Amino acid sequence: MIKYPEKIKKGDIIGVVATSMGIIGDVYNNRLNKAYENIKDMGYHIIETENVRKNEKFVSADGKTRANEFMKLWENNNIRLIAQVYGGEFLMEMLPYINSEVILNNSAKWVTGYSDSSLLNFYLTTNFNIATATTANIIDFGIGKIDNSLLKQFEILEDGKKSVQYNFKLYEKEKYSNEDKNRFGYNLTEQVKYNHLYGKEKDKFSGRLIGGCIDTISQLLGTPYDKTVEFCNSFKEGMLWYLEDCELNILELYRKLWQMRVSGYFKNINGIIFGRTSVNTQIEDFSYLDVLHKIFDDMNIPVIYDVDFGHVAPQWTMINGSYATFEYDNKKGSIVQEMI
Repeated sequence: MIKYPEKIKKGDIIGVVATSMGIIGDVYNNRLNKAYENIKDMGYHIIETENVRKNEKFVSADGKTRANEFMKLWENNNIRLIAQVYGGEFLMEMLPYINSEVILNNSAKWVTGYSDSSLLNFYLTTNFNIATATTANIIDFGIGKIDNSLLKQFEILEDGKKSVQYNFKLYEKEKYSNEDKNRFGYNLTEQVKYNHLYGKEKDKFSGRLIGGCIDTISQLLGTPYDKTVEFCNSFKEGMLWYLEDCELNILELYRKLWQMRVSGYFKNINGIIFGRTSVNTQIEDFSYLDVLHKIFDDMNIPVIYDVDFGHVAPQWTMINGSYATFEYDNKKGSIVQEMI
C-alpha cells in the first residue's frame, strides 16, 4: 500500500535542502533567488536549510549533516513539501543517517528533485512505500521564462489524485549559457520523437511506477538500503519502470542495467520507458540500442526511449509509487498517473 503525502496548496511552506551539492557563485545564487521569487509569486513560502549555499568537494556538507537537515524538515509539521535544491554526485552518503522511525512516525511529505536527488526519492519509496516526485530541482524555477513543464509539477501535487501528461513538442538539444539561461530559460529547438525499440506504431502498458537516474539509484545495489526487489514484487499489478542517465557512457550503462537485471529489479515488469539522453554515443561497434536489446529482448515487454524526462529539458513529473499507464502512438505518447 502506497502512502501518498497530503496534497499541497497555496500558502504552504516549502523546505529547501541540499541533499547533495549546494549552490555557490553569483550565477547560481542569483538563479536560486529568482526561483524563490517565482515560487513565492505562485503563493508558496520558502524555508532554506543552513547548507544550501555551501559546496566543497561536490557536497554541501558531510552526509550526517545533510541527513539531519532533511530530517528536521520531515519532522516540521508546518512544511508540506521538501524540495531538493540541486543534483550532484554523493547523495548516497546521507542514507546511513536517515532515521527510519522519524520517517514512519511523522506525516509523509512530498519530496521533489531529480538527477542525484532521485536517489533519495527512490530510497524513500522503495524502503517506506511513500510516494515521491522525480521532477525539476528547485533551482530550475529560477530561469528567465518558466516552462509549462515546471508549472505542471505544482499542478500535479496540488491535485493529489490523477494527472495526465502528453509529449512536449520541442526539447533542448543545446543549452543556453548560464547567463542566458537566467534570462531566457530553455532553448527548445528540436522536435520531440519517442521511439519504440521493437518498431511498433502503437503500444500501451500499465503498472506501479518506479525509477529515476540510473547513475545514482544503481548505487543501492548490494547495500542494506536496497529494498527494490521486495518493493516491486509486492505489487500484483506489476511495475512500470522509468529510467534515465546523466553521465554514463554506453558501456557503463550496459553494466549498470545488467546489474539491475540480475539483481531481480525487472522480474515483475510490464514495460519500461527511458528518458532522453545526451550521452548515448556509440563506442566502436556497440550502440545505445545494442544496450537496450541485450538487456530486454528476451523479456517480451514494451521498451520506449527518448521520452520526456531526465537531463534533457523539458521533463515530466514522475510520481514514484503511483499507478501509471503509458501510451505510445507513432512517435508520440502520454502518461496517466493515479495516486491510488
